[in-house]
Amino acid sequence: MGTELSFLMRKTMTEKIMCYTCETERAVEQEERKETVTIKGKEVEFTAISYRCTVCGDEFETPGQMDANLEAAREAYALCDETFSPDELVALRSSYNASQKAFGLLLGFGELTMNSYEKGSIPTSTNRLLIKLASDPYCFRKMYEVNRNRIGETQRKRIETSTGYRKAQRP
Repeated sequence: MGTELSFLMRKTMTEKIMCYTCETERAVEQEERKETVTIKGKEVEFTAISYRCTVCGDEFETPGQMDANLEAAREAYALCDETFSPDELVALRSSYNASQKAFGLLLGFGELTMNSYEKGSIPTSTNRLLIKLASDPYCFRKMYEVNRNRIGETQRKRIETSTGYRKAQRP
C-alpha cells in the first residue's frame, strides 16, 4: 500500500461530471498517477490525470484531460532530448564571453533566468529552443544583432571578441 500511495494521489472534486459508465452526472475524484510511455523508442514518465466515478468506480478521462496527458507525455519526451545540463549552459554562455544577465537578455529571457537554469532549473520548451538556436554561432549572431541594445557596451565588446561570436563571421 505504501508504494501505491507514492504513485497515486486522489483529490475529491466538488463538481459533478458525466460518468460514461453510469450515463449520468456523478461526483468524481480526480486522480494523478505516474505513467510510462514509449515515444520514438524512448521510455518517458509523466503524470497523467483522470477521474474516478464515486458510484461505479470506473476511471475515465475527459477530452481535455486526454489532451493534457498527451501534452505532458510530449513535454517529458522533449525534456529527455532537448534539455541542456547546467555545465553545458555555462560552456555555451562562456563561448560568447557573456555574463548570465547579458546572455539571457540577448536570448529574450529575463535578467535572472540564466542564473536559475545554470543552477538546475529546467528551461521552458520555448527557452530550450532559443538556447539550442544560440548554440549555432550564426543564429546567436542574429539574436545579438536584434537585442544588442539591451546590454551594456562592456558586454558588447566582450561578446564581439569572443571565439563563439567570431565563428559566425563570414570569410
